[in-house]
Amino acid sequence: MQMKFLLLAALLGVLAAFPAYVQAEAPDAQENSIKAWKRQVSNQLVSKRTYPRNSPAEGGTAKVLFVLDRTGNLISCALVESTGSSELDAAALAMVEAAAPFPEPPAEIEEDSLHLTAPIIFKAKTTRLWSGSVPPAESAAEQAKIDARMRSICRGC
Repeated sequence: MQMKFLLLAALLGVLAAFPAYVQAEAPDAQENSIKAWKRQVSNQLVSKRTYPRNSPAEGGTAKVLFVLDRTGNLISCALVESTGSSELDAAALAMVEAAAPFPEPPAEIEEDSLHLTAPIIFKAKTTRLWSGSVPPAESAAEQAKIDARMRSICRGC
């Protein structure tokens, strides 16, 4: 009889501890799914980044506020902080628009519209040292002459 009582007590102890364990783990699981979703949004943004040709060589960081609906569709985007270059600012906004639609937010996020602010970093352009056998062209006209010369030498290269 005492053995049954001990087994019953042990079983009740395990059952009593289990719900507390599940409740303790639930916030972490929610937090992880939200972090994973934010990582997906960030990766999708980065995949659409382009560096405009006429932008300043020093780069910059723009902050863009964008609003998504429950399905991940872009509702609006606006520049919150400028890079100081209109070309880079326009590229940052274009990057957000090109990345849409975004992944659907996890169910743990209950809002109907999600306001996200993302820093868009444009790294400074670096000057590459020339390492070829033919020096780089100084202008478009000079490049056209070089291209014509190469075609006459290679015959269909």
